[in-house]
Amino acid sequence: MNFSSVILILSLSLGIFAIGIQPYADAFEDSVVVGEFPRDIEIDYGLRNLYIPNFESGTISVIDSENFIPKDLIILKDANPTKITVDSNRHVIFVTDKISGELTIIDGINGKLISKLNLGDSLWDLDINQQNGKLYVLDTLNNNVIIFDTERLEIINTVKISSSPWAVKVNENTNLVYVASGTSEKIDVIDGDTNEIVNNIHPEMKSWGISINKNTNTLYSTSWDSNFVSKVDLNSNKLLEKISIPTGVWQIETNPVNGITIISNEHTNELYLIDEKSAKTQTITLNNSPQAISTSIYSNTIYVTNPIANTISAINYEHSLDLTDLNNEILGENSEYNELVFEVAKGITEIPNREFDTDLISGLLQNIGVTGELNGNEIARLLIEDYMEKKNFEPKSAQVPVWAVDLAMMYTNNDEGHEIPQKVDCSETNFVPFKDIENPNPFEIWLNILPICALS
Repeated sequence: MNFSSVILILSLSLGIFAIGIQPYADAFEDSVVVGEFPRDIEIDYGLRNLYIPNFESGTISVIDSENFIPKDLIILKDANPTKITVDSNRHVIFVTDKISGELTIIDGINGKLISKLNLGDSLWDLDINQQNGKLYVLDTLNNNVIIFDTERLEIINTVKISSSPWAVKVNENTNLVYVASGTSEKIDVIDGDTNEIVNNIHPEMKSWGISINKNTNTLYSTSWDSNFVSKVDLNSNKLLEKISIPTGVWQIETNPVNGITIISNEHTNELYLIDEKSAKTQTITLNNSPQAISTSIYSNTIYVTNPIANTISAINYEHSLDLTDLNNEILGENSEYNELVFEVAKGITEIPNREFDTDLISGLLQNIGVTGELNGNEIARLLIEDYMEKKNFEPKSAQVPVWAVDLAMMYTNNDEGHEIPQKVDCSETNFVPFKDIENPNPFEIWLNILPICALS
């Protein structure tokens, strides 16, 4: 393939992921028995622990999230543990009690009780700002949002909500807190700095569940009696669209890595997966009636509680991307490079739970122009595996390691005596089309698309 041929391929990188998903997802379900009526589920990503409050048993089950086996059982005295959240930085567990109005605080490392405080009359949902340690607890009976200092273990402030606060989510990126009411078509927005209500969102439903995609700054809202999910732009607080789903849904969670939003339907024994780039959904049919949801950031795994069966399930799913739109809308009748481009696209889309931008895809496609050959799966993994995880820690420049030069030599030749760069500019993220380069240096191109900066 000559250099001028790359221009066609480069144009694909801008639209490669504007694609939809299929109606049903391939999935495998595994279950483990916990206590009586598991009401919620939360994961500590550092300890790889799942915590499940068993409402009727007065216990908290601790499950190894990787091997999916029981690790411990925390017994609470005279308690009905209801909802749970975890401070992943300090490995501290916070549990509400709907009956007593108490907040229980537990050391996640040793399972011992830290404190038990009476904060209200009927504590329900809660969420924590992982950056500043502020905990937001809903007292549904008194229509209060209790703002709690998790280090000093004291109440900072109490915000009055008009009616029945039912779900709360924190957006650490904006330091805004969203509180849904199960009895009114309004979501209150609280400023995390001032601890005051600063705005309202109208999702055109009585919200029972809310979830935030922090990458796209969008909010999803569900309601028990609605046959749609409301998608809201949090930049404008305006309703973007209504995504059709069966009625009877409530619990909702968004995977922070792959952007998939998961909704459980306890009546149909189904999960619905919504892609962040489309309004289409995938459906997963389960063996039991699912309620609360948590997601893994390390794999395509969903954890759900099954209160009727007294179990929790781990569902490993395939989030398939349909490349038909790529073929029809971008390539059209120009099929000369279709097979090669689809190999690259397929290789990228098969990497689970990885984020990637058009610059990386452009780099892959440019490499085709230089070498004329590419293993889509393996090189995609090499480029992306650690890149996004370590992107924030990249240096401004990095010395070119010997292995990178050796790899470049394997896929290129230096017959023209190109100079081998000694350093890579880590701040340079844009790729220049070959038509704008008078004397393309294959070594520079290879070294730019390899994750040298991320690995330095």
